[in-house]
Amino acid sequence: MEEELRYFFMYKERMAMTNDVIIQFMDFKGKRLVRATVKDLNTTTNQKLKEDARTQWEQIKKADTLQQK
Repeated sequence: MEEELRYFFMYKERMAMTNDVIIQFMDFKGKRLVRATVKDLNTTTNQKLKEDARTQWEQIKKADTLQQK
């Protein structure tokens, strides 16, 4: 049985000054937004966030990047 997602991909954006890509997830269970860079996701100790990001990776890769002004 597949485990239920907790963190749902919302969008990704590129920061104008640093050129970092920020990925935003919604945690409906915890009632909060989670914003992280790819580096943050790779180094986080939150295993559920990592698993959910991997599960949704194809959607994240194909999403348009919003440009910060």
